Amino acid sequence: MVTFAALRFSEDENIADRVYWYRADFPVKEGERVLAPVGSHDRLQCARVERVLEAKEEDAPYDIRLIKRVAAHLGARSFLWEGRACLELGGVRYDSKRFTRFGTFACLFGEPPETAPDGFQIVPVAAYDDFFEREETFSLFARLAELREGALLVGEEGTLVPLANAILELAGAKVKQPVSPLGAEAYLLDLGYPKAVLTKLAEKLR
Repeated sequence: MVTFAALRFSEDENIADRVYWYRADFPVKEGERVLAPVGSHDRLQCARVERVLEAKEEDAPYDIRLIKRVAAHLGARSFLWEGRACLELGGVRYDSKRFTRFGTFACLFGEPPETAPDGFQIVPVAAYDDFFEREETFSLFARLAELREGALLVGEEGTLVPLANAILELAGAKVKQPVSPLGAEAYLLDLGYPKAVLTKLAEKLR
């Protein structure tokens, strides 16, 4: 059996009067708010679950080939990994109706674990001080943005918080502590990130 959810995107005046069917790979309940991709660019938007249907694929309420998947419950997602707190940089609002995507980057504070969660690769930063100045760092981020792989950035909190905030700002999110009065892009450019990498990251995060 497959879980199908009828979603209403009430924050988007263009489609607020309609209900759209999505597939949910995790439990959802009527009345819950979730994030789901909308439009040709699959921008994440907030929706309310209007109805839940359990059915076989052949009994789907809409053409199964055209049904998209619910991305996550509403909100930035955090998780514990081997007793360490991780923050996934998705589900963060960056304008009146859109949210950053999940599955791109996560920050983990503390010493690196021996293995990473499924879908992530460990990128240690505590091993050397010039991590954010190295060309291989920029190449890695460009590849992650291109392939939409997960990166688990590991290091001391003081090292990672500015980067996490800069990435969130780059995605258009409002953060409590902006990294620079000139903005995240200027901050990252000053660190040496190529403009093309930042453009690609901003597009993939949104």
